[in-house]
Amino acid sequence: MANVKYKACDNCFQAVGKVNIVGNIFMIVLKGFLGVVGGSKGLIADAIHSCADLLATIVMIIGIKISGQEKNERYPYGYGKAEHIVAIVICLFLYVIAAYILYDGVMTIVEGRMVIPCTVAVWGAVFSILINELMFRQALCAGTKANSPSMVAKAWESRTDVYSSIAVVFGVIGAKMGFHFMDPLAAVVVGLMIFRMCFEMTQEAALALLDKAPEEASRVALLDRFNTLIEDIAVEIRDVKVRELGAILDFVVEVKVPDCITVQEGEKIKQLIAERVAGQQERESVLTVRLYPFENQAAVPA
Repeated sequence: MANVKYKACDNCFQAVGKVNIVGNIFMIVLKGFLGVVGGSKGLIADAIHSCADLLATIVMIIGIKISGQEKNERYPYGYGKAEHIVAIVICLFLYVIAAYILYDGVMTIVEGRMVIPCTVAVWGAVFSILINELMFRQALCAGTKANSPSMVAKAWESRTDVYSSIAVVFGVIGAKMGFHFMDPLAAVVVGLMIFRMCFEMTQEAALALLDKAPEEASRVALLDRFNTLIEDIAVEIRDVKVRELGAILDFVVEVKVPDCITVQEGEKIKQLIAERVAGQQERESVLTVRLYPFENQAAVPA
């Protein structure tokens, strides 16, 4: 089960994969057929893009299954980072597809192999816009609620398909108006958009694998917020570190305490801080509290 607040959100999360598989198979057939019949390079490129979408959806489902496994002795921090790896794998699929689309579009223009596409190609692109926009909204909502990096990546991949289909519409219309290069140019635009989206998603996933703190979790803001939660306790949080483990936030909180307290008192302080901080997090969190005496910097053993 996804880490979501409402059962309806969990049902939506579980349905995203099936909806995307069915939707992409339909669009591969529709756009591929209409692209060939209508003679549109742009729409054929868009159909290839949908093939990549289908593969990306399958990889996403596998990644979410892996990341949802319980932690064990071999993987004490769990499998959360599998989602970031999956996001990168999805992008690798798309890099290859984008390179092919770019090459084919450019060579079509250079060699002058332009063909005036039929109007039927426009209808294929319009259907693609509608279906991909619906899939984008469902996947983005479910992925955001469940804090799933791979599902959010998949959602934006669907939005890119919307933009590419819009480019196809303009390309076909332009070609029919006499600008014959517009249709293969639309294919080139599709490839460039895929490249840009993939670069941004790859960068974000790679930074998460390197334990970069989430943008919203700046150190100063966290220190102020956490110290406010424990202002009635005679301790001070001196540092907070946070990293993403897929959908989970992993916090390490360093706390200054009087050097005269006992181990039992220290354990009570750790438990109290953990309860208060964890209770204020919207996302599922793992919290480690480390105690440091005032007089020296040696950590109190947990």
